Amino acid sequence: MRVICCVVILLIIPAVLSGSIQFSNYFENRFFILSSGLPVLQETKRETSLSDYTRLRIQASKELASNASVYFALDFFTFHGLLRSPLGAYESQQTNQDKRLLLALDRAHINLYLPGFDIILGKQRLAGGVSSVWTSMDIFNRINIFEPTEEKPGINALKIYVPLGKLSALTGVYALEDDLTSSKSSLRAQTHFAGVDAAFTFSHETERNRSLLGVDFRGEHVIGWWAEAGYLISPHHTDKKIVLGFDYSFPVAGGLYWMTEFLYDQSGEKESSRYDYAKLRSGERYTLGRSYCYSKVTYGMPQYFSASLAYIGNWTDGSFMLSPSFLYPFSDHVSFNTGFFIPMGHKEGEMNRLETGLVFFLWLKINF
Repeated sequence: MRVICCVVILLIIPAVLSGSIQFSNYFENRFFILSSGLPVLQETKRETSLSDYTRLRIQASKELASNASVYFALDFFTFHGLLRSPLGAYESQQTNQDKRLLLALDRAHINLYLPGFDIILGKQRLAGGVSSVWTSMDIFNRINIFEPTEEKPGINALKIYVPLGKLSALTGVYALEDDLTSSKSSLRAQTHFAGVDAAFTFSHETERNRSLLGVDFRGEHVIGWWAEAGYLISPHHTDKKIVLGFDYSFPVAGGLYWMTEFLYDQSGEKESSRYDYAKLRSGERYTLGRSYCYSKVTYGMPQYFSASLAYIGNWTDGSFMLSPSFLYPFSDHVSFNTGFFIPMGHKEGEMNRLETGLVFFLWLKINF
Protein backbone atom coordinates (compact mmCIF):
# COMPACT_ATOMS: atom_id res chain seq x y z
CA MET A 1 0.00 0.00 0.00
CA ARG A 2 2.92 2.37 0.53
CA VAL A 3 3.87 1.83 -3.12
CA ILE A 4 0.30 2.69 -4.12
CA CYS A 5 0.44 5.81 -1.97
CA CYS A 6 3.67 6.93 -3.66
CA VAL A 7 2.05 6.44 -7.06
CA VAL A 8 -0.93 8.52 -5.94
CA ILE A 9 1.37 11.32 -4.76
CA LEU A 10 3.28 11.29 -8.07
CA LEU A 11 -0.04 11.65 -9.88
CA ILE A 12 -1.25 14.41 -7.58
CA ILE A 13 1.82 16.67 -7.83
CA PRO A 14 1.68 17.37 -11.60
CA ALA A 15 -2.10 17.68 -11.41
CA VAL A 16 -1.85 20.29 -8.67
CA LEU A 17 0.84 22.26 -10.49
CA SER A 18 -1.09 22.34 -13.75
CA GLY A 19 -3.98 24.62 -12.80
CA SER A 20 -6.16 26.32 -10.22
CA ILE A 21 -6.26 24.76 -6.75
CA GLN A 22 -8.77 25.12 -3.92
CA PHE A 23 -6.98 25.68 -0.59
CA SER A 24 -8.46 25.43 2.92
CA ASN A 25 -5.66 25.70 5.46
CA TYR A 26 -5.41 26.39 9.16
CA PHE A 27 -2.86 27.08 11.87
CA GLU A 28 -3.45 26.32 15.52
CA ASN A 29 -1.55 26.60 18.76
CA ARG A 30 -2.61 24.59 21.82
CA PHE A 31 -1.23 25.39 25.25
CA PHE A 32 -1.80 23.24 28.36
CA ILE A 33 -1.08 23.38 32.07
CA LEU A 34 -1.18 19.86 33.56
CA SER A 35 -1.04 18.92 37.22
CA SER A 36 0.52 15.64 36.05
CA GLY A 37 0.96 13.64 32.83
CA LEU A 38 -1.97 12.29 30.88
CA PRO A 39 -1.73 8.56 30.09
CA VAL A 40 -1.74 9.16 26.34
CA LEU A 41 1.23 11.44 26.86
CA GLN A 42 4.37 10.89 28.93
CA GLU A 43 4.24 9.98 32.61
CA THR A 44 5.70 12.51 35.03
CA LYS A 45 6.13 12.99 38.75
CA ARG A 46 6.04 16.79 38.59
CA GLU A 47 3.19 18.53 40.37
CA THR A 48 2.68 20.98 37.47
CA SER A 49 3.83 20.75 33.86
CA LEU A 50 3.50 22.93 30.77
CA SER A 51 2.83 21.59 27.30
CA ASP A 52 2.29 23.16 23.93
CA TYR A 53 1.98 22.14 20.32
CA THR A 54 1.49 23.99 17.06
CA ARG A 55 -0.06 22.58 13.92
CA LEU A 56 0.00 23.93 10.40
CA ARG A 57 -2.36 22.03 8.10
CA ILE A 58 -2.21 22.66 4.37
CA GLN A 59 -5.18 21.26 2.46
CA ALA A 60 -5.61 21.43 -1.29
CA SER A 61 -8.04 19.98 -3.81
CA LYS A 62 -8.38 20.19 -7.56
CA GLU A 63 -10.93 19.06 -10.11
CA LEU A 64 -9.08 17.19 -12.84
CA ALA A 65 -12.14 16.66 -15.01
CA SER A 66 -15.87 16.19 -14.65
CA ASN A 67 -15.25 12.70 -13.26
CA ALA A 68 -12.00 13.02 -11.31
CA SER A 69 -10.45 15.09 -8.51
CA VAL A 70 -7.47 14.99 -6.19
CA TYR A 71 -7.07 16.01 -2.56
CA PHE A 72 -4.14 16.17 -0.17
CA ALA A 73 -3.40 17.51 3.31
CA LEU A 74 0.00 18.03 4.87
CA ASP A 75 0.52 18.52 8.63
CA PHE A 76 3.48 20.21 10.34
CA PHE A 77 3.60 19.67 14.12
CA THR A 78 5.96 21.02 16.75
CA PHE A 79 5.74 19.71 20.32
CA HIS A 80 6.99 21.27 23.54
CA GLY A 81 6.85 20.02 27.10
CA LEU A 82 5.09 16.70 27.75
CA LEU A 83 3.04 16.52 24.59
CA ARG A 84 4.12 14.08 21.88
CA SER A 85 0.78 13.73 20.09
CA PRO A 86 -2.45 15.74 19.79
CA LEU A 87 -4.62 14.53 22.69
CA GLY A 88 -4.63 10.88 21.74
CA ALA A 89 -5.73 11.38 18.13
CA TYR A 90 -2.56 9.73 16.85
CA GLU A 91 -1.50 6.32 18.06
CA SER A 92 1.77 5.99 19.96
CA GLN A 93 3.64 4.23 17.17
CA GLN A 94 3.13 7.25 14.93
CA THR A 95 5.19 9.47 17.19
CA ASN A 96 8.45 9.28 19.07
CA GLN A 97 9.00 10.44 22.65
CA ASP A 98 12.20 12.24 21.66
CA LYS A 99 10.75 13.84 18.53
CA ARG A 100 9.75 17.51 18.75
CA LEU A 101 8.91 17.97 15.07
CA LEU A 102 6.48 15.83 13.08
CA LEU A 103 5.79 16.13 9.37
CA ALA A 104 2.90 14.00 8.14
CA LEU A 105 1.21 13.60 4.78
CA ASP A 106 -2.22 13.06 6.26
CA ARG A 107 -4.33 12.93 3.10
CA ALA A 108 -3.36 12.09 -0.49
CA HIS A 109 -6.04 10.51 -2.61
CA ILE A 110 -7.60 10.46 -6.05
CA ASN A 111 -11.38 10.45 -6.47
CA LEU A 112 -12.82 8.84 -9.60
CA TYR A 113 -16.53 9.23 -10.35
CA LEU A 114 -17.33 6.43 -12.80
CA PRO A 115 -20.65 5.26 -14.25
CA GLY A 116 -22.29 3.19 -11.56
CA PHE A 117 -19.65 3.62 -8.81
CA ASP A 118 -17.00 5.90 -7.28
CA ILE A 119 -13.41 5.04 -6.33
CA ILE A 120 -11.20 6.77 -3.76
CA LEU A 121 -7.60 5.58 -3.80
CA GLY A 122 -4.84 6.72 -1.44
CA LYS A 123 -4.46 8.06 2.09
CA GLN A 124 -7.93 9.12 3.23
CA ARG A 125 -10.29 9.55 6.16
CA LEU A 126 -12.14 6.35 7.04
CA ALA A 127 -14.91 5.82 9.56
CA GLY A 128 -17.60 3.35 10.49
CA GLY A 129 -21.01 3.47 12.14
CA VAL A 130 -23.03 6.54 13.10
CA SER A 131 -21.91 7.26 16.67
CA SER A 132 -20.09 10.45 17.60
CA VAL A 133 -17.83 9.41 20.48
CA TRP A 134 -18.01 5.75 21.53
CA THR A 135 -17.54 4.18 18.11
CA SER A 136 -18.48 0.49 18.28
CA MET A 137 -18.00 -0.34 14.59
CA ASP A 138 -15.04 1.83 13.61
CA ILE A 139 -11.97 -0.44 13.20
CA PHE A 140 -9.88 2.30 11.60
CA ASN A 141 -9.65 5.00 14.31
CA ARG A 142 -9.05 5.28 18.02
CA ILE A 143 -11.49 6.98 20.38
CA ASN A 144 -10.53 10.50 21.43
CA ILE A 145 -12.73 11.40 24.41
CA PHE A 146 -10.95 14.73 24.92
CA GLU A 147 -12.01 16.02 21.52
CA PRO A 148 -14.29 13.71 19.53
CA THR A 149 -14.37 16.05 16.52
CA GLU A 150 -10.58 16.18 16.16
CA GLU A 151 -9.38 15.25 12.67
CA LYS A 152 -8.51 11.57 12.54
CA PRO A 153 -5.27 10.44 10.81
CA GLY A 154 -5.52 9.37 7.19
CA ILE A 155 -5.28 5.68 6.28
CA ASN A 156 -3.91 4.12 3.10
CA ALA A 157 -6.89 2.44 1.49
CA LEU A 158 -9.00 1.67 -1.54
CA LYS A 159 -12.67 2.63 -1.12
CA ILE A 160 -15.44 1.83 -3.59
CA TYR A 161 -18.88 3.40 -3.30
CA VAL A 162 -21.77 1.90 -5.29
CA PRO A 163 -25.12 3.76 -5.17
CA LEU A 164 -28.18 1.54 -5.38
CA GLY A 165 -30.89 4.02 -6.22
CA LYS A 166 -31.47 7.27 -4.32
CA LEU A 167 -31.62 5.83 -0.80
CA SER A 168 -29.31 2.80 -0.76
CA ALA A 169 -25.63 2.11 -1.34
CA LEU A 170 -22.76 -0.32 -0.84
CA THR A 171 -19.34 0.83 0.42
CA GLY A 172 -16.30 -1.43 0.35
CA VAL A 173 -12.95 -0.56 1.98
CA TYR A 174 -9.62 -2.35 1.86
CA ALA A 175 -6.83 -0.85 3.97
CA LEU A 176 -3.36 -2.40 3.68
CA GLU A 177 -0.45 -1.34 5.87
CA ASP A 178 2.99 -3.00 5.81
CA ASP A 179 1.90 -6.44 4.59
CA LEU A 180 -1.10 -8.74 4.16
CA THR A 181 -1.06 -9.67 7.86
CA SER A 182 -2.00 -6.12 8.93
CA SER A 183 -4.79 -5.42 6.47
CA LYS A 184 -8.29 -4.28 7.40
CA SER A 185 -11.40 -4.55 5.26
CA SER A 186 -15.01 -3.49 5.56
CA LEU A 187 -18.25 -3.84 3.61
CA ARG A 188 -21.20 -1.60 4.49
CA ALA A 189 -24.74 -1.80 3.07
CA GLN A 190 -26.98 1.16 3.83
CA THR A 191 -30.54 2.12 3.04
CA HIS A 192 -33.39 4.37 4.21
CA PHE A 193 -36.92 3.45 5.19
CA ALA A 194 -39.74 5.00 7.25
CA GLY A 195 -37.61 8.07 7.94
CA VAL A 196 -34.71 6.03 9.34
CA ASP A 197 -31.21 5.50 7.94
CA ALA A 198 -30.15 1.88 8.46
CA ALA A 199 -26.97 -0.01 7.66
CA PHE A 200 -25.30 -3.40 8.07
CA THR A 201 -21.52 -3.66 8.34
CA PHE A 202 -19.08 -6.54 8.12
CA SER A 203 -15.40 -5.81 8.94
CA HIS A 204 -12.30 -7.92 9.38
CA GLU A 205 -8.88 -7.23 10.95
CA THR A 206 -6.23 -9.67 9.72
CA GLU A 207 -3.60 -8.82 12.33
CA ARG A 208 -5.93 -9.46 15.29
CA ASN A 209 -7.78 -12.23 13.43
CA ARG A 210 -11.17 -10.91 14.40
CA SER A 211 -14.34 -9.94 12.57
CA LEU A 212 -17.15 -7.55 13.34
CA LEU A 213 -20.83 -7.77 12.46
CA GLY A 214 -22.78 -4.61 13.12
CA VAL A 215 -26.01 -2.73 12.49
CA ASP A 216 -26.75 0.96 12.96
CA PHE A 217 -29.77 3.24 12.76
CA ARG A 218 -30.23 7.01 12.72
CA GLY A 219 -33.42 9.03 12.68
CA GLU A 220 -35.13 12.19 13.90
CA HIS A 221 -38.51 12.15 15.62
CA VAL A 222 -38.81 15.21 17.89
CA ILE A 223 -35.19 14.52 18.89
CA GLY A 224 -32.30 13.25 16.83
CA TRP A 225 -31.32 9.71 17.81
CA TRP A 226 -28.94 6.96 16.75
CA ALA A 227 -28.10 3.42 17.78
CA GLU A 228 -25.48 0.90 16.76
CA ALA A 229 -24.56 -2.58 17.89
CA GLY A 230 -21.40 -4.49 17.02
CA TYR A 231 -20.66 -8.18 17.54
CA LEU A 232 -16.91 -8.93 17.68
CA ILE A 233 -15.87 -12.47 16.77
CA SER A 234 -12.37 -13.83 17.41
CA PRO A 235 -11.01 -17.39 17.75
CA HIS A 236 -11.25 -17.48 21.55
CA HIS A 237 -14.17 -15.25 22.48
CA THR A 238 -16.99 -13.02 21.28
CA ASP A 239 -18.02 -9.61 22.61
CA LYS A 240 -20.83 -7.14 22.11
CA LYS A 241 -20.68 -3.35 21.87
CA ILE A 242 -23.81 -1.20 21.96
CA VAL A 243 -24.05 2.57 21.51
CA LEU A 244 -27.20 4.68 22.07
CA GLY A 245 -27.29 8.42 21.53
CA PHE A 246 -29.55 11.44 21.09
CA ASP A 247 -29.32 15.17 20.52
CA TYR A 248 -31.74 18.08 20.70
CA SER A 249 -31.62 21.80 19.86
CA PHE A 250 -33.78 23.81 22.24
CA PRO A 251 -35.73 26.76 20.75
CA VAL A 252 -34.17 29.41 22.98
CA ALA A 253 -32.44 32.69 22.15
CA GLY A 254 -28.86 32.18 21.10
CA GLY A 255 -29.25 28.42 20.71
CA LEU A 256 -28.99 25.60 23.25
CA TYR A 257 -27.77 22.19 22.08
CA TRP A 258 -27.60 18.95 24.09
CA MET A 259 -25.96 15.71 22.96
CA THR A 260 -25.61 12.47 24.95
CA GLU A 261 -24.17 9.09 24.00
CA PHE A 262 -23.93 5.83 25.98
CA LEU A 263 -21.63 2.85 25.47
CA TYR A 264 -21.80 -0.74 26.70
CA ASP A 265 -18.65 -2.74 25.92
CA GLN A 266 -18.76 -6.40 26.98
CA SER A 267 -14.99 -6.76 26.44
CA GLY A 268 -14.23 -4.22 29.19
CA GLU A 269 -13.34 -5.11 32.77
CA LYS A 270 -15.98 -5.24 35.49
CA GLU A 271 -13.55 -4.01 38.18
CA SER A 272 -11.07 -1.13 38.01
CA SER A 273 -8.45 -3.24 39.83
CA ARG A 274 -8.11 -5.32 36.66
CA TYR A 275 -7.48 -2.38 34.30
CA ASP A 276 -4.39 -2.67 32.08
CA TYR A 277 -3.34 0.90 31.35
CA ALA A 278 -0.54 -0.29 29.06
CA LYS A 279 -3.26 -1.22 26.55
CA LEU A 280 -4.40 2.42 26.48
CA ARG A 281 -0.92 3.72 25.76
CA SER A 282 -0.27 1.12 23.04
CA GLY A 283 -3.60 1.73 21.32
CA GLU A 284 -4.72 -1.87 21.78
CA ARG A 285 -7.73 -0.53 23.69
CA TYR A 286 -9.34 2.90 23.89
CA THR A 287 -11.46 2.26 26.99
CA LEU A 288 -11.01 -0.13 29.91
CA GLY A 289 -14.41 -0.44 31.61
CA ARG A 290 -17.80 -1.64 30.38
CA SER A 291 -20.23 1.28 30.70
CA TYR A 292 -19.62 4.88 29.62
CA CYS A 293 -21.52 8.10 29.05
CA TYR A 294 -20.57 11.26 27.16
CA SER A 295 -22.86 14.27 27.44
CA LYS A 296 -22.33 17.84 26.28
CA VAL A 297 -24.44 20.99 26.54
CA THR A 298 -23.57 24.03 24.40
CA TYR A 299 -25.11 27.48 24.53
CA GLY A 300 -24.21 30.54 22.52
CA MET A 301 -24.45 32.59 19.37
CA PRO A 302 -21.94 31.35 16.74
CA GLN A 303 -20.96 34.85 15.63
CA TYR A 304 -20.25 36.02 19.18
CA PHE A 305 -19.45 33.18 21.59
CA SER A 306 -20.35 29.69 22.76
CA ALA A 307 -19.97 28.05 26.16
CA SER A 308 -19.98 24.28 26.69
CA LEU A 309 -19.95 21.78 29.51
CA ALA A 310 -18.99 18.19 28.72
CA TYR A 311 -19.34 15.18 31.02
CA ILE A 312 -17.24 12.05 30.32
CA GLY A 313 -18.14 9.24 32.71
CA ASN A 314 -16.96 5.70 33.32
CA TRP A 315 -20.01 4.15 34.95
CA THR A 316 -18.12 0.93 35.66
CA ASP A 317 -15.84 2.45 38.31
CA GLY A 318 -17.61 5.73 39.16
CA SER A 319 -14.95 8.08 37.84
CA PHE A 320 -15.79 10.94 35.49
CA MET A 321 -14.39 14.09 33.95
CA LEU A 322 -15.97 17.52 33.53
CA SER A 323 -14.82 19.85 30.80
CA PRO A 324 -16.18 23.41 30.81
CA SER A 325 -15.02 25.49 27.85
CA PHE A 326 -15.55 28.87 26.22
CA LEU A 327 -15.17 29.64 22.51
CA TYR A 328 -14.81 33.21 21.24
CA PRO A 329 -14.51 33.96 17.49
CA PHE A 330 -12.41 37.06 16.92
CA SER A 331 -13.47 37.00 13.27
CA ASP A 332 -14.66 34.59 10.59
CA HIS A 333 -11.14 33.17 10.44
CA VAL A 334 -9.76 33.40 13.99
CA SER A 335 -11.15 31.66 17.08
CA PHE A 336 -10.06 31.33 20.68
CA ASN A 337 -11.02 28.37 22.89
CA THR A 338 -10.21 27.90 26.57
CA GLY A 339 -11.32 25.57 29.34
CA PHE A 340 -10.49 22.72 31.71
CA PHE A 341 -10.47 18.94 32.00
CA ILE A 342 -11.36 18.16 35.61
CA PRO A 343 -11.15 14.49 36.73
CA MET A 344 -13.58 13.62 39.52
CA GLY A 345 -15.23 10.66 41.21
CA HIS A 346 -13.52 7.43 42.23
CA LYS A 347 -9.80 8.09 42.75
CA GLU A 348 -8.76 4.71 41.38
CA GLY A 349 -11.05 4.98 38.38
CA GLU A 350 -10.07 5.31 34.74
CA MET A 351 -10.79 9.05 34.50
CA ASN A 352 -8.39 9.61 37.41
CA ARG A 353 -5.78 7.24 35.99
CA LEU A 354 -2.13 8.01 36.68
CA GLU A 355 -3.20 10.94 38.89
CA THR A 356 -4.19 13.03 35.88
CA GLY A 357 -5.22 16.04 37.92
CA LEU A 358 -6.56 19.32 36.59
CA VAL A 359 -5.76 20.25 32.97
CA PHE A 360 -6.14 23.82 31.72
CA PHE A 361 -6.07 24.47 27.96
CA LEU A 362 -5.84 27.54 25.77
CA TRP A 363 -6.26 27.05 22.00
CA LEU A 364 -5.97 29.52 19.14
CA LYS A 365 -6.98 28.61 15.58
CA ILE A 366 -6.55 30.61 12.37
CA ASN A 367 -8.16 29.55 9.08
CA PHE A 368 -6.73 30.91 5.84
